Amino acid sequence: MVERLNDLYEKFKAKFEGVNGECYRVAKIEEIGNLAVKILANKGAKTIALYESPLSQAAKLKEKLCSAGFEVHTDNLFAASSQDDVGITEVNWGIAELGSMVQIAPEVDNRLCSTLVPIHLALLRTKSIVADVDEIMEILDNLPQIPGFVGFITGPSRSSDIERILEIGVHGPEQVILILVDE
Repeated sequence: MVERLNDLYEKFKAKFEGVNGECYRVAKIEEIGNLAVKILANKGAKTIALYESPLSQAAKLKEKLCSAGFEVHTDNLFAASSQDDVGITEVNWGIAELGSMVQIAPEVDNRLCSTLVPIHLALLRTKSIVADVDEIMEILDNLPQIPGFVGFITGPSRSSDIERILEIGVHGPEQVILILVDE
Protein backbone atom coordinates (compact mmCIF):
# COMPACT_ATOMS: atom_id res chain seq x y z
CA MET A 1 0.00 0.00 0.00
CA VAL A 2 2.76 2.48 0.94
CA GLU A 3 4.67 1.68 -2.26
CA ARG A 4 1.55 2.28 -4.40
CA LEU A 5 0.85 5.54 -2.57
CA ASN A 6 4.42 6.77 -3.10
CA ASP A 7 4.23 5.79 -6.78
CA LEU A 8 0.95 7.68 -7.23
CA TYR A 9 2.42 10.69 -5.43
CA GLU A 10 5.52 10.74 -7.66
CA LYS A 11 3.39 10.50 -10.82
CA PHE A 12 1.03 13.19 -9.58
CA LYS A 13 3.90 15.51 -8.59
CA ALA A 14 5.61 15.16 -11.98
CA LYS A 15 2.41 15.95 -13.88
CA PHE A 16 1.38 18.77 -11.51
CA GLU A 17 4.78 20.45 -11.75
CA GLY A 18 4.66 19.91 -15.52
CA VAL A 19 1.78 22.42 -15.66
CA ASN A 20 3.61 24.90 -13.40
CA GLY A 21 2.03 23.80 -10.13
CA GLU A 22 4.13 23.69 -6.96
CA CYS A 23 3.86 20.47 -4.97
CA TYR A 24 5.00 19.87 -1.38
CA ARG A 25 4.55 16.91 0.96
CA VAL A 26 4.60 16.70 4.74
CA ALA A 27 4.27 13.69 7.03
CA LYS A 28 2.17 15.20 9.82
CA ILE A 29 -0.79 17.58 9.91
CA GLU A 30 0.99 19.89 12.34
CA GLU A 31 3.70 20.50 9.69
CA ILE A 32 1.24 22.14 7.28
CA GLY A 33 1.21 25.51 9.05
CA ASN A 34 4.98 26.00 9.18
CA LEU A 35 5.36 25.02 5.53
CA ALA A 36 2.48 27.30 4.44
CA VAL A 37 4.00 30.23 6.38
CA LYS A 38 7.38 29.67 4.73
CA ILE A 39 5.97 29.35 1.20
CA LEU A 40 3.64 32.35 1.46
CA ALA A 41 6.26 34.57 3.13
CA ASN A 42 8.67 33.76 0.28
CA LYS A 43 5.98 34.83 -2.20
CA GLY A 44 5.46 38.14 -0.40
CA ALA A 45 1.84 37.39 0.46
CA LYS A 46 0.21 39.50 3.14
CA THR A 47 -3.53 38.76 2.98
CA ILE A 48 -5.23 35.38 2.87
CA ALA A 49 -8.80 34.20 2.22
CA LEU A 50 -9.07 30.89 4.10
CA TYR A 51 -11.99 28.57 3.49
CA GLU A 52 -11.83 26.60 6.70
CA SER A 53 -11.96 22.84 6.26
CA PRO A 54 -11.36 19.79 8.42
CA LEU A 55 -7.69 19.67 7.38
CA SER A 56 -7.01 23.39 7.87
CA GLN A 57 -8.71 23.27 11.27
CA ALA A 58 -6.79 20.16 12.38
CA ALA A 59 -3.56 21.94 11.34
CA LYS A 60 -4.62 25.10 13.24
CA LEU A 61 -3.74 26.90 10.03
CA LYS A 62 -5.58 30.14 10.78
CA GLU A 63 -3.78 30.53 14.12
CA LYS A 64 -0.36 29.75 12.63
CA LEU A 65 -0.81 32.17 9.74
CA CYS A 66 -2.09 34.95 12.02
CA SER A 67 0.77 34.47 14.49
CA ALA A 68 3.20 34.75 11.56
CA GLY A 69 1.77 38.18 10.73
CA PHE A 70 -0.59 37.36 7.85
CA GLU A 71 -4.01 38.99 7.70
CA VAL A 72 -6.38 36.01 7.45
CA HIS A 73 -10.02 36.32 6.40
CA THR A 74 -12.51 33.51 7.06
CA ASP A 75 -15.73 35.54 6.78
CA ASN A 76 -17.19 37.47 3.85
CA LEU A 77 -14.98 35.49 1.49
CA PHE A 78 -16.69 36.99 -1.56
CA ALA A 79 -15.13 40.35 -0.77
CA ALA A 80 -11.91 38.92 0.68
CA SER A 81 -11.05 36.54 -2.15
CA SER A 82 -11.32 39.28 -4.75
CA GLN A 83 -8.80 41.41 -2.82
CA ASP A 84 -6.50 38.95 -1.02
CA ASP A 85 -3.13 37.67 -2.21
CA VAL A 86 -3.86 34.02 -1.46
CA GLY A 87 -6.83 31.69 -1.18
CA ILE A 88 -6.55 28.45 0.78
CA THR A 89 -8.90 25.50 0.30
CA GLU A 90 -8.94 21.76 0.84
CA VAL A 91 -9.41 19.65 -2.27
CA ASN A 92 -10.85 16.15 -2.26
CA TRP A 93 -8.67 14.13 -4.62
CA GLY A 94 -5.66 14.28 -6.89
CA ILE A 95 -5.45 12.44 -10.22
CA ALA A 96 -1.94 11.07 -10.83
CA GLU A 97 -2.48 10.57 -14.57
CA LEU A 98 -3.17 14.30 -15.10
CA GLY A 99 -1.66 16.11 -12.13
CA SER A 100 -5.13 17.52 -11.50
CA MET A 101 -6.87 18.25 -8.24
CA VAL A 102 -10.58 17.53 -7.81
CA GLN A 103 -12.63 19.89 -5.69
CA ILE A 104 -16.19 19.22 -4.59
CA ALA A 105 -17.33 22.70 -3.67
CA PRO A 106 -21.06 23.40 -3.65
CA GLU A 107 -20.28 26.35 -1.35
CA VAL A 108 -19.55 29.49 -3.38
CA ASP A 109 -16.96 30.73 -0.87
CA ASN A 110 -14.91 27.57 -1.37
CA ARG A 111 -14.81 28.09 -5.14
CA LEU A 112 -14.00 31.78 -4.79
CA CYS A 113 -10.96 31.03 -2.61
CA SER A 114 -9.58 28.82 -5.36
CA THR A 115 -10.39 30.98 -8.39
CA LEU A 116 -10.42 34.73 -7.64
CA VAL A 117 -7.04 34.94 -5.94
CA PRO A 118 -3.61 35.34 -7.58
CA ILE A 119 -2.29 32.38 -5.57
CA HIS A 120 -4.30 29.27 -4.68
CA LEU A 121 -2.85 27.08 -1.94
CA ALA A 122 -4.64 23.73 -1.74
CA LEU A 123 -4.47 21.06 0.93
CA LEU A 124 -4.88 17.35 0.22
CA ARG A 125 -4.33 14.09 2.04
CA THR A 126 -1.79 11.99 0.13
CA LYS A 127 -3.99 8.89 0.46
CA SER A 128 -6.60 10.72 -1.69
CA ILE A 129 -4.52 10.53 -4.87
CA VAL A 130 -6.11 8.19 -7.42
CA ALA A 131 -4.48 6.69 -10.49
CA ASP A 132 -6.59 8.01 -13.35
CA VAL A 133 -9.75 9.64 -14.63
CA ASP A 134 -11.63 6.33 -14.70
CA GLU A 135 -11.01 5.87 -10.98
CA ILE A 136 -12.17 9.38 -10.05
CA MET A 137 -15.27 9.02 -12.23
CA GLU A 138 -16.12 5.77 -10.46
CA ILE A 139 -15.69 7.47 -7.08
CA LEU A 140 -17.92 10.37 -8.12
CA ASP A 141 -20.49 7.98 -9.57
CA ASN A 142 -20.63 6.06 -6.27
CA LEU A 143 -21.22 9.11 -4.07
CA PRO A 144 -24.59 9.02 -2.31
CA GLN A 145 -25.59 12.29 -4.00
CA ILE A 146 -24.39 14.04 -7.14
CA PRO A 147 -22.32 17.04 -5.97
CA GLY A 148 -23.56 20.51 -6.82
CA PHE A 149 -20.10 21.40 -8.12
CA VAL A 150 -17.05 19.36 -9.06
CA GLY A 151 -14.00 21.27 -10.27
CA PHE A 152 -10.90 19.82 -11.89
CA ILE A 153 -7.93 22.09 -11.21
CA THR A 154 -4.84 21.55 -13.34
CA GLY A 155 -2.22 24.13 -12.44
CA PRO A 156 -2.45 27.90 -12.88
CA SER A 157 -5.03 29.41 -15.22
CA ARG A 158 -3.82 29.27 -18.80
CA SER A 159 -5.25 30.97 -21.86
CA SER A 160 -4.00 31.93 -25.28
CA ASP A 161 -5.43 34.09 -28.03
CA ILE A 162 -5.66 33.52 -31.75
CA GLU A 163 -2.02 34.51 -32.12
CA ARG A 164 -1.08 31.68 -29.73
CA ILE A 165 0.32 33.95 -27.04
CA LEU A 166 0.08 32.10 -23.72
CA GLU A 167 -1.13 34.10 -20.75
CA ILE A 168 -1.06 32.79 -17.18
CA GLY A 169 -3.63 33.88 -14.58
CA VAL A 170 -6.14 35.54 -16.88
CA HIS A 171 -9.18 33.50 -15.77
CA GLY A 172 -7.92 32.27 -12.39
CA PRO A 173 -4.85 32.02 -10.18
CA GLU A 174 -1.39 32.76 -11.56
CA GLN A 175 0.09 30.25 -9.13
CA VAL A 176 -1.26 27.01 -7.70
CA ILE A 177 0.44 25.38 -4.75
CA LEU A 178 -0.47 22.04 -3.21
CA ILE A 179 0.53 20.74 0.20
CA LEU A 180 -0.07 17.02 0.61
CA VAL A 181 -0.13 15.46 4.06
CA ASP A 182 0.53 11.79 4.71
CA GLU A 183 -1.24 11.63 8.08
